[in-house]
Amino acid sequence: MADKKESYSEEELNEMIAWFNNHADELPKEMQINKAAFTTDLKLTVESCIMQAKQCLGNYKMTGAFRLLQQIRANIEDNK
Repeated sequence: MADKKESYSEEELNEMIAWFNNHADELPKEMQINKAAFTTDLKLTVESCIMQAKQCLGNYKMTGAFRLLQQIRANIEDNK
């Protein structure tokens, strides 16, 4: 029997949204998120990822938006 794959929880998503709301003034205009992802409008990217993460909540195959939010958050925390 295959192991059950886990997605992010509603609590994790709510915590992520709260973190971005509390750090909105720290978002740079643009960011190299990872080797493959660059954005010229980080605020719009964060808003879009949050919307997609809400829509895909519970679907372990669609965790990309939440993972991008995690990477953006880590980049901001690492640059403090």
